[in-house]
Amino acid sequence: MKELVLKWALKNAVEHGGKAQPNSVVPKVIGEKPELKKDAKEIFKLSNEIVSEINKLSINEQTKKLEKIAPELLEEKNVEKQELPELDNAEIGKVVTIFPPEPSKYATIGHAKACFLNYYYAKKYDGKFYIRFEDTNPNKVEEKYYKQMLEDLKWVGIEWNDIHYISDYVKEIQNSAEELIKKDSAYMCNCSLEKVKKNRWEKISCDCRKRKIEENLELWNKFLDNEFKEGKYALRAKIDMNHKNAAMRDPAIMRKIVGNHPRVGEKYFIWPTYDFATAYMDKIQNITHRIRSKEFEMHAEVQEWIQKQLEIKTPIVLEFARFNLKGIPASGRVIREMIEKEELMGWDDPRIPTLISLRKRGFQPEAIQKFLKKTGISKSESTIPFEVLESENREIIEPIAERYFFVKNKIKLTVRNIPEKFSTERSKHPDYEEKGKIKYEVNNPEETFYVSKGDFLNAKQGDTIRLMDLLNFKVDVITDSEIIGEFEGKEYKQGLKLIHWVFKKENLPVHVLMTDGSVSVGLGEKSLEKLKERDIIQFFRFGYSILDKKDKILKFRYTHK
Repeated sequence: MKELVLKWALKNAVEHGGKAQPNSVVPKVIGEKPELKKDAKEIFKLSNEIVSEINKLSINEQTKKLEKIAPELLEEKNVEKQELPELDNAEIGKVVTIFPPEPSKYATIGHAKACFLNYYYAKKYDGKFYIRFEDTNPNKVEEKYYKQMLEDLKWVGIEWNDIHYISDYVKEIQNSAEELIKKDSAYMCNCSLEKVKKNRWEKISCDCRKRKIEENLELWNKFLDNEFKEGKYALRAKIDMNHKNAAMRDPAIMRKIVGNHPRVGEKYFIWPTYDFATAYMDKIQNITHRIRSKEFEMHAEVQEWIQKQLEIKTPIVLEFARFNLKGIPASGRVIREMIEKEELMGWDDPRIPTLISLRKRGFQPEAIQKFLKKTGISKSESTIPFEVLESENREIIEPIAERYFFVKNKIKLTVRNIPEKFSTERSKHPDYEEKGKIKYEVNNPEETFYVSKGDFLNAKQGDTIRLMDLLNFKVDVITDSEIIGEFEGKEYKQGLKLIHWVFKKENLPVHVLMTDGSVSVGLGEKSLEKLKERDIIQFFRFGYSILDKKDKILKFRYTHK
């Protein structure tokens, strides 16, 4: 208890100019360890003592102490400093932003950030926000990804004015590519991929670049008529092979990809590259501002060149660095590879930050939005502790999560010499009596329970222990397979060790999928049978969990502490 109070008192002091307040410390301590609520008076007294000592220190000394015992709380503070800047040249009612996902994977929290920022600014300036599916590779995109992307974004609380699919505009994009050929700003190239890479590295122009407009148009028409094998030719922008930005050294803008597209079938086989499609679609959707990840920084110049050639107004671009969640793979590409290698159970694996995984784990949309806003817009990459997101979520689910008993690594406990039948009850939530109560009845002079074996690792004969909200017992016999105790009364006595329990005669099998992919197997109290799928609860001394599937076995997913 003292360590918890010290941690949160230091946190409160650092956040408030070096002066902590005991009233602010107590809720944080109980929030982290709800079972301490019964000791609130003792916590408040301890908080007064510790805060008095902490406030004598300088803020630098307080920060050093906090960094030593709970560095993650300092990292959280740094995240909180981030603010969202105003957009340049933003006019109320005229801002148009875009989020352009490729429907080849499930959305991660990284996707959610780019989407949320564009949505946030469109809403802030009373403008419009569009979804644009970058579906220009028929061999990558799948129908399920379109649907899941929209479902996940809607769940996070994103709303859009319209959805566009680049696959609907391929013919128009092909016509624009032909315009570049006629301007002598693009040429057909049949160099091998290896030669193209070598030339770009050495800043050497190939002979294809010397082709006349007429020859390029003739090859282009044959290209469209499907007269060349895949990979034989590509249409490249004629920019500058000596440019300091390697992306500007005559990039490919149209290429042949043979495949069955989920939306347009085999109608097209000449597809635009990302840069060309993006540059053109900004015109179709009248995009005024783009808020996107810094990883596209080198591409911005290419897109601006294309838009200048096609007389398209270039949007104002605001770039931010990607953030990483400490110890968690966030890249969609990396996640896909891990799934293919069967290192993960799927896109909803609890070890990854896909939106579907976070949703199934019990994270709330409001928590994700608050977290994304906190990460801000920075040019520097950062690694953020996952606890920051958990903290936001905890504030939201704490008031709604009912409390229940869950016993894992069970061992049988028999309590003897119970003098009379009696019943007790406990609140489903300590702070919200309106959620109701759970009633327990003891009807026999000898009652048998299951308890967690770990609660008795250091127990010895003669110890008095309390079954939470039920009774006290004195340990008489303790073995590897059984504990026998003597009844010691119904009323709680200060200082007794509290343990959770379930009746041997009434319980339910429970499996909890943990955040490392393992499964905690145990027994839950019978009152769990009233839960519905997607109900979020808190298992005493275990953590928040959400009911994923209600069957013969209640299958939960662990949310967080």
